Amino acid sequence: MNDRSKKGGRRVTRRAGSIKGAAAAIGLLMIAGSAPALAQTSPSSYEEANQSAANDPLNWLTPDQVVELVLRQSPDLERARIEEERARELVLSEEHERTPVFSADAGYRYGQFPDLSAQGTRLIDSSALSLAGRLSHTLPIGTRVALSASLNRAVRDSVVLGDLGVAYDAGIAAEVTQPLLRGAGRDVVDAALLSARRAEELRLAQSDELTNALLYESLTTYWDLWLAQRSLEIQQGARRLAEQSLQEATVRLEAGAAAPADLIPLRIEIARAEEALLAARTRVDERSLTLSRQLGLATDTSLRARSEAPSIPDLPESDRALERYEANSPELQRLTIALEDARQQAALARNNARPALDAVGSFQLDGLGRSTPDALAQIGRAEGYVAFVGLRLELPIINRARQADARRAELAVRAAEHDLEQARADARHTITSLLNEARAARTRAELARQTAELTRENVAAQRARFETGRGTAFEVVDALQRLQEAEERVVEADLELMRHTLALQQLTGTLPDIP
Repeated sequence: MNDRSKKGGRRVTRRAGSIKGAAAAIGLLMIAGSAPALAQTSPSSYEEANQSAANDPLNWLTPDQVVELVLRQSPDLERARIEEERARELVLSEEHERTPVFSADAGYRYGQFPDLSAQGTRLIDSSALSLAGRLSHTLPIGTRVALSASLNRAVRDSVVLGDLGVAYDAGIAAEVTQPLLRGAGRDVVDAALLSARRAEELRLAQSDELTNALLYESLTTYWDLWLAQRSLEIQQGARRLAEQSLQEATVRLEAGAAAPADLIPLRIEIARAEEALLAARTRVDERSLTLSRQLGLATDTSLRARSEAPSIPDLPESDRALERYEANSPELQRLTIALEDARQQAALARNNARPALDAVGSFQLDGLGRSTPDALAQIGRAEGYVAFVGLRLELPIINRARQADARRAELAVRAAEHDLEQARADARHTITSLLNEARAARTRAELARQTAELTRENVAAQRARFETGRGTAFEVVDALQRLQEAEERVVEADLELMRHTLALQQLTGTLPDIP
């Protein structure tokens, strides 16, 4: 296997190792049948949110377990592994394709042919038993070498000499052909092998690119599920606050310190919270179903995100992110391999467009006698021989087709170069944009937390004013709604930052390093 294939293998091994190491403390997920054997725990904060599915066990996942399931369960990755194996077998086939070839012939020939004599036309009998063998091989520089040997037993007759009886003839020959123009050079001779190796490299790069995309998709869905769960918690908290405020208002009503109309806004807020809870539970179920499909699990598997707030790594500088892109991006690797392949095909097309001019040399020894030893002895004395040295030229009258193929191959190189440069340019713009958006999202998350803290203080203040008769229920409801909105902005800002980070890691090929 070539260096790039080994590098790809080490990269896959390193990726799997880092993932397994990160998931070792949690334990690997083993899938049995259609139901995964996932850790089944249910934090109390989610009990109320899942009353409608009390009989369904919940499977709590961490990001590491999501990565592990993608690598183990994805049907797309399984198909990619099959294609990788096919590419490796093609390389093995081409590596053993250029081996010495041996061929042999054996046969018996009998017949009569007419010949002229002084007495007129006579039929001459002829019969022969022949054996022949040939060994040929093409050297790495394109030189074709062939060795052959033959032995014949013939019964001969002659119009002039009469019946000649049995004769044996033997011969050995060697022929060397060296292409001087078309077909010359190691790159041309090994074109099929080089193409197979590059196809294997391309398949590994495509598998890495597919893995990168699947990890990004699944992790993004995982954090969308996390957001849906946090939104559900916020809705539950808002309803609990509204119920608590209603209970306190009811006590004041019974004590004669409040009017019945003061309780109406709180009852409306509780009803609104119930509607929001139903929508939040639906979003959680939808995200769970999407994640189950992406992980190759049964559709009735209820998944939940175990993690707390997303742990965001430090954002790299633009130059550092570009270095990671150049070193790890599967897309860039795929385009680089495609460019190398296009250049090889262009060189091959240019070679095919050249005339064929071959230098040919051969040497043959022949022997003839009444017995096989006599014939072989004459070969040993080198009495009968033929030597030949020459040139063989093949020049098409019209070469437009091959010239057009060479031109097309050159244009393919230019297109591949353009794709590679365009990918680098797009990556520079995308990395800059993602870093700017991620930094802005981080700032928004910090500001959202400050706003949420202030709204909590405002809720406490409005409830205190309402209990003392200086405030109204509308003011309490308004404070509760603002608190709910502020808390949702916090988790949305955290998730937005996580999405930008995931997109950056996908682009730079560093997704498996996510904790």
